[in-house]
Amino acid sequence: MSNGIQRAPAISLVMTVNSNSPMREGLLRMATNPMTYSSQLRRAPWKVQPDGHDATNWPWRPLPWGEINFIHTTDTHGFLEGHLNEVDYGGDWGDFVSFVERMRANADQHNVDLLVVDTGDLVTGNGLSDVTERPGNVSNKLFRNVDYDLLTIGNNDLYKIPIVQGIQTDVAKFYGDRYLTSNVDVNLGSGPISLGQRYRYFTTKHGLRVLAFGFTVQDFRVPDFITVHGHDDVVNEAWFQEAIGKDADLYLLLGHADVGQICKIEHPLYNGTENPLICMKDWFRQNRPNVPVQVLGGHTHFRNFTCYDGASSGLESGRYADTVGWLALRDVASANWNGSKTIDGVPMASRTCSPPSTTASSTGLDSTSVVRLDRRYLDFNRRTFAYHAIGGNGSDVVSKLDTQHGRKTTEEIYSSRVEQNLTTVLGCAPQSYYIWAERCNCPGNIYSMVRLALNTTVKPDGKVKPEDSPRVILMGTGGIRYDLYQGPFSVGDAFTVSPYNDTFLYLPDVSYDVAKQVLCALKDDQYCRTEDPDGPCDMPPPASLTSQYEGFSNQQPLMNNDPPKLNPGHVTVDALGDCRKAVDSPDCGDDTQHSPREDKYTIPQYIQSLGNIDARTTKTVDLVFTNDLQTRVLNLTVIKEKGYTDSDVKNYMPVTFTTRTFLQEYAKVAWNKNTTECHIGP
Repeated sequence: MSNGIQRAPAISLVMTVNSNSPMREGLLRMATNPMTYSSQLRRAPWKVQPDGHDATNWPWRPLPWGEINFIHTTDTHGFLEGHLNEVDYGGDWGDFVSFVERMRANADQHNVDLLVVDTGDLVTGNGLSDVTERPGNVSNKLFRNVDYDLLTIGNNDLYKIPIVQGIQTDVAKFYGDRYLTSNVDVNLGSGPISLGQRYRYFTTKHGLRVLAFGFTVQDFRVPDFITVHGHDDVVNEAWFQEAIGKDADLYLLLGHADVGQICKIEHPLYNGTENPLICMKDWFRQNRPNVPVQVLGGHTHFRNFTCYDGASSGLESGRYADTVGWLALRDVASANWNGSKTIDGVPMASRTCSPPSTTASSTGLDSTSVVRLDRRYLDFNRRTFAYHAIGGNGSDVVSKLDTQHGRKTTEEIYSSRVEQNLTTVLGCAPQSYYIWAERCNCPGNIYSMVRLALNTTVKPDGKVKPEDSPRVILMGTGGIRYDLYQGPFSVGDAFTVSPYNDTFLYLPDVSYDVAKQVLCALKDDQYCRTEDPDGPCDMPPPASLTSQYEGFSNQQPLMNNDPPKLNPGHVTVDALGDCRKAVDSPDCGDDTQHSPREDKYTIPQYIQSLGNIDARTTKTVDLVFTNDLQTRVLNLTVIKEKGYTDSDVKNYMPVTFTTRTFLQEYAKVAWNKNTTECHIGP
């Protein structure tokens, strides 16, 4: 199944770092920069990115295996260097390359099948993917070091023509018939085409006949040059009728979509009417009820597993290269199976799916079609990979993980980061700032820090207006994509936290009585307080996280009997188990035990920062906002009544100063004092 892509050997010696390699240069750089890397000098030889950190905890049990097994990634968003200030997710893409190659060798040894799958969103969220003029120009080529069997496209891969062109040339063409876009058409000037193949029909190494498709969500702002088809269109296409005429032992539905949704769901913001992935799952369960269906999804950024019926289920595997999903299936009926049914000394998947209720999708299910299965969510780090790929724990085990291809990928990543100036450290973040784990307006919430950063950096240069000009600065919270962790804060970290490249515009000399109403008007909240629209720190948390926000809504805090010395992290609830009840329960899907991080607080859709305003004496202000808010601000009644139009809007800052750079400038000012030691935190 190489399909033209040469695989690296499954077993190889660890590659040493050459004296003239980028990593060796990084070591010399660290030795002369104690502020950034004092803690790194104690760790040798290189096992992660030079400015990364090793994990401190191990998985606590081996993986369950089946006759066909899956390694699943999704929503990587360019996080190929790993999470440098988070120990549990500090593995880089080279470590994952080594893991995949070792696990393929293990599957061969066990005489079973292993498929490696990705379900989209390769850009937007990290410097490696976003720093170049064409997003993905660097990261796409690094990403494809993994020998995927099947892939599909995500919504973030579709927003702009240069991004789509990069996906087409760097990814879709590279993977050939393994890259699937069953419901997406792209028109780049010569008419609508499919970036990838509509489907793939193949036989696994051990005889399973698989029919695979790839579907993408409708709930995003679809550009004019993109068409995302609903399932009614798909099932009537000639290519689909051709596909379903083929005999299959397993239907495999990849999708950049929520596996836990129902088929018909309105998306009023984006004119979508359904979740195509789930609609297609329903179609197969209704029309081919005796062939198992496995769904592999994404988009929500959750860890999740959903049972539809005894022969169909769905897996999602986190986000930002913090999670590798593992899925094992047994008893997939096939007259052609020529592999092992059991593996000596290895735990085998033994669970079954019971649907939450009787649905149309389970009608006509043959009891012989019920599959046994299990899932696991692996933390993205070297200890995890070595524990499962090599076996056991200890430093000697970790040292055996690397393959030549994996080590080369790690070096390529670091070299690319250096070339793109992403490793430049701007300061030392004194604490961690969270999006959902701290109440809004409290010191540990990221938007409290963002407001201060905006007030500090978004100001006139003194040439046209004085630097201390009164100003109201507005920004959407959706521009902040990730928590900011204590420790060295680099150019790359700034991209991670705030990846969008929005400029700062303004309406000059707006009455303060008008300007102070804008935030509440944007929120459309009649209870919003004009003088203090954001509220105090001690505002009570809501009952749950609403669906419009990205976050880990199914990861809630444990009771007060948390096991000691566990790092904060994922504590997952899914259809097969509740890790909140006990992180060491055999039903828990998390591969490494964590204490919960309480990602449970809601956030406003917009925030404001007030600069040099005295509520008693200020008469006029500059009303500043990011360019993505221009239309919304001008359409507000309170602004329209004053006659403001697009012609009144001016640049407040140079166009090179954006939401991607304001945190960089803030770090240089606020976080550059304690430079002798810079430690990471929780």
